[in-house]
Amino acid sequence: MCMTVDFHVHVFPDKLAVGAVASLAERAHFTPYADGTLTGTKALLFGQGVDAFVALNIAVSPRTEGHVNDFAISLLKEDGVIPFGSVHPYSERALAELDRLCAAGVRGVKFHNEYQGVFVDDPKAVAVYKACAERGLVMLFHGGADRGFPPPVKAPPERMRRAVDAVPDGKFVVAHLGGQDMEEEAVRYLSGTPVMIDVSFAARSVGVREAEDCIRAFGAERVLFGSDCPWDTPADTLAFLRRMSFTEEELALIRAKNALRLLGLQ
Repeated sequence: MCMTVDFHVHVFPDKLAVGAVASLAERAHFTPYADGTLTGTKALLFGQGVDAFVALNIAVSPRTEGHVNDFAISLLKEDGVIPFGSVHPYSERALAELDRLCAAGVRGVKFHNEYQGVFVDDPKAVAVYKACAERGLVMLFHGGADRGFPPPVKAPPERMRRAVDAVPDGKFVVAHLGGQDMEEEAVRYLSGTPVMIDVSFAARSVGVREAEDCIRAFGAERVLFGSDCPWDTPADTLAFLRRMSFTEEELALIRAKNALRLLGLQ
């Protein structure tokens, strides 16, 4: 039976989850499918056949990164949960936080340039990406537009390409097919690089043919399964992929094998 690793899941501390999900839903006009708590998220994902998932949170400012990373580290003890930390590119403690995450066994970090208020190719941000690469950390970016924020987009594919070129040994994952609402630009600027993409939220925002064309341009070996829970579900995402013409071998790569290889897991 094929494994499923959901590479894009948002989880919050229990005391913050309900308020955070409600606020985000109102801002972006999305309907959540889970309450954002660890218990609620695990029930939904594991109930829909997910074997493991990457738990994401974002350091929206330098002052929050310590709390975000405390939470990430606390999730290491949870079966089936692969927590990512987060640092703010302008934080004076960013490198120390990366060291703390590595020492604890966290395998990656999440950047969301809209919430962090930093263009993805900002020189200070690039210096942090280089530090992540030196430590072997996977970097997961929100790619393209965020429907809760007005233009200008802070991580469009063209700017993302500049960041990638500046850190050639970085482990870059660009979410939402490489650029939310910017799939054609993602193909143009990123498909010729080592960047990996995920399919998070695509089932709710992209046509089947357009999504398959984008995935084909990158190659199935560079695509990760992701639901963007609580904003979509693994079941919907898998059904979306099955409407495409991928072989079972290609689906196995997307659903789990690529994630396990990238994360260095069996």
